[in-house]
Amino acid sequence: MDHEQLEENLSLYALGALDPDSVREMEQHLAAGCPACSTLLRQYQAAVTMLPYALPHQTPPPTLKSRIMTALSGPAASTTSARADRPASPVPIPTAPPDLVSSRPFSRIPQDLPEMPAPQPLSRRSASPTWREQLRATSPALAHALEALLKRLSRRHEFHKWREQMKVESPAFAAALGVLLLGVAGYAVHQYNTFEAERTATARERAEAAQSKQETADLKRQLADKEAALTKATDELKRTVETLGTTREQLARHQEQIDTLRAQLKTGRGRKGAEVLLAGGEDLLRILSSPTAKMADLHGTDEAKDAYALVFVEPETRRGFFYANNLPSLPAGKTYQLWVITDKPVSAGVFSIDRGHKGRLLMRNIPVVRRIKKFAVSLEPEGGLPQPTGSIYLAGAP
Repeated sequence: MDHEQLEENLSLYALGALDPDSVREMEQHLAAGCPACSTLLRQYQAAVTMLPYALPHQTPPPTLKSRIMTALSGPAASTTSARADRPASPVPIPTAPPDLVSSRPFSRIPQDLPEMPAPQPLSRRSASPTWREQLRATSPALAHALEALLKRLSRRHEFHKWREQMKVESPAFAAALGVLLLGVAGYAVHQYNTFEAERTATARERAEAAQSKQETADLKRQLADKEAALTKATDELKRTVETLGTTREQLARHQEQIDTLRAQLKTGRGRKGAEVLLAGGEDLLRILSSPTAKMADLHGTDEAKDAYALVFVEPETRRGFFYANNLPSLPAGKTYQLWVITDKPVSAGVFSIDRGHKGRLLMRNIPVVRRIKKFAVSLEPEGGLPQPTGSIYLAGAP
């Protein structure tokens, strides 16, 4: 008998329901000191001690007392008769004659006991709950488990007895039954493995679906980012096209101004500042015709909203030409000063304007073009200053 079957028979052993062979085998196993079975047996024995309380209360019959009294007096009479057959031993002669009239048999029970009233039927304690009712009231789960355990153990014991009987009476049938059970067990294992494989595959598919969902969300987010970037690029392109159109208009206007300046240089005509242009005419023509010349637009500030200016710079010779239009008239004692701003403002010269509110200035030894960050025109005291102090009228970057 294997250990599992021994554990199953422990409950029947505690109830005293095992056959002698099983009892001997169980006692040998317990004597070997199995801790698990010893612990389980103590639990079963504790449960068995509660079983007598499961019996229903019975009302004793009215003749119970008389039967008990008869049982008590009967052995005494028979004992007296048995003693009468033995050789009598000398006894002292009684001082009084025996009562020969009384027909009552000799008994150790006194004959002068008062008559007891007839026993009354005991009231059935139907109101008192049985141990099962008390257990169900206090712990329904424990009561149900105990009853189920007793039934299950009884069924298992019957099954094992039947199996052992079949091994003895019909070995072929027992072998066939064993093969059948092995087949059922193998099928159960196969079904379990199939279920586990399907569950694993389902879990993997769910994980892949979740990953695909996450990848789809990432792609949607990337697509939204690209759409936003495309929208931004489209807006910038529109602004660039608009700026390009404005720049073309400005270039056309500047070209007209350049043509006018060239004509003035050739004819020697012009208003105030013409002497400057004539004196640097060759430099101006070289700057305006140089393919490497850089141009910057200067726009009017709040001090001169309608003013604008052009700056032409020739990187190789570090010379340049400044032309402004629509500048406000100069107050007395004031002049306009052009600044080339790199890390700090550097004066490029002072200039005034003519009657048409135009100003011109030839620049020499200007800073390196790639270092120039900005051009600006400020209103300063006549003669100019080393650093700008007045209001800014024009500003722009190359």
